[in-house]
Amino acid sequence: MRGPAAACLLIVALNGAAAQAPDEIRVEAGAAEVRQAGNRSRAAALMGVTWRRINERVVTTASGSVTAARDSIDTAQGLLAMRYQFAKRPSWRVESGVAGAVFGLKSLADDGNGAAFTRVQRARGMSGVWAGAATSVTNRTGDNFRSSAYDVGVWGEYRRTSGTIAAVQTRSLDTDLLSASSLPSRRPFGAYIVRDATVTVQQTFSAFDVAAIGTIRAGEGVTTKVNDRAFQLAAAFYLSPVVALTVSGGRQLANPLRALPDAKFLSASVRVLFLRRDPAVLQIDRYGTIAMLRQDPDGGATLTLRVLANSAARVEAYGSFSGWQPVPMRWVLDAWELQVHLPPGPQRVAVRINGSQWRAPANLTKVTDEFGGEAGLVVVP
Repeated sequence: MRGPAAACLLIVALNGAAAQAPDEIRVEAGAAEVRQAGNRSRAAALMGVTWRRINERVVTTASGSVTAARDSIDTAQGLLAMRYQFAKRPSWRVESGVAGAVFGLKSLADDGNGAAFTRVQRARGMSGVWAGAATSVTNRTGDNFRSSAYDVGVWGEYRRTSGTIAAVQTRSLDTDLLSASSLPSRRPFGAYIVRDATVTVQQTFSAFDVAAIGTIRAGEGVTTKVNDRAFQLAAAFYLSPVVALTVSGGRQLANPLRALPDAKFLSASVRVLFLRRDPAVLQIDRYGTIAMLRQDPDGGATLTLRVLANSAARVEAYGSFSGWQPVPMRWVLDAWELQVHLPPGPQRVAVRINGSQWRAPANLTKVTDEFGGEAGLVVVP
């Protein structure tokens, strides 16, 4: 199939090749043990590349990955997404994108999947809500199967713990996917609907992160045993600021929208981060941005930010304290400074020089949102 799936992969490749100075590139390589329902376990090699460019209001992400196992598990996938933050309403964000996959690396032309999605997010402090929709077409041996999905969810953070709750309804004609992924008594006939409720909890530590994902599924159009459950556990161990070891395992339920089968897996990989050679960014990395916290007697605390940069530079800070609006910093003696009052609870803060990407202060725990934005975490007692 050289239709939507191949087109999506081509877009990703062209976009990455055209980039002259990406903000960051992440390369990940590893191995996995995968077992689809009714099949024996297969060893697979994993390879992935993610490219991200961050402008003042727009974040562009492109990624590609390959799973090689010398059988039907073989898959090449691509993704291109853009997130836009409104200037007058910084708490509102819109993300849209396309994704594609080709199944069976030897043929590269028989089966595949193409999808498009959009999502609107409303953030408020350390929490928010979202709503989205997606559509896809899956080609199997010349037959097209259409799927559509709607999702809503909430997210929030408390100190170093973050979590999301999401509800997704998917309607699909891809009966072959569940027939191959499930027991015979669970095969659908014609169009079917699956409803998923997913809870994700992530805990951030100084040297590693741990995440747990649980999903409960119910469906319509499946003869029996429509309820199903899945659980996944993942961890990332940071060997250095740019190198991490990731491990994950569990079960994924069949995903009609992306044509992903029901499978149990265990994987391990090494992830390396490459940053662009932006002089302003190197200046932050080399000399550091220091955040100092002083507790106030009336409650809360005063946060002082100091950035060592040229006196002619344009230095800004932003975070939950400013409603995610950039705030100019002042030149004091030999550095740029900003003092703000923070209320009790978890807060995020980041700085930038001359309009470069936002970076976390060097002495704070780095946190990353689902769109790849970086900030430092401050917990005010």
